[in-house]
Amino acid sequence: MTFKNFITQSGVLLMVHFLQLCLFHLHNAPKLPSVSMSPSAEIVEGSSVTLTCSSDANPAAYYTWYKKNGDPDLRPLSKEPQLVFSSIQSSDSGEYYCTAENELGRKMSKYIYINVTCE
Repeated sequence: MTFKNFITQSGVLLMVHFLQLCLFHLHNAPKLPSVSMSPSAEIVEGSSVTLTCSSDANPAAYYTWYKKNGDPDLRPLSKEPQLVFSSIQSSDSGEYYCTAENELGRKMSKYIYINVTCE
């Protein structure tokens, strides 16, 4: 093997490793989802409230919202990035969380507490 052939073969091998690393970093499981609430001020019964879940993931994550209630068979409230209460009630008070999931993994957000006050 000549020096030129060695360099060419080594360069191809390095390029293959580099491409594998790039592809690995292009696809990732969801990061810890962040949750936000709008409005962020006092929540009054009858008002509109939106909870938003977001996470960095590739491929894109699918989102699911839950309310913490001690039930081991939790049912999803929404399978969208946003959970919208068009007319929130005091019974909606409680802790909520979302999950972000793709084929590479699933992460659960921290809880966000909603305290609905009467008018």
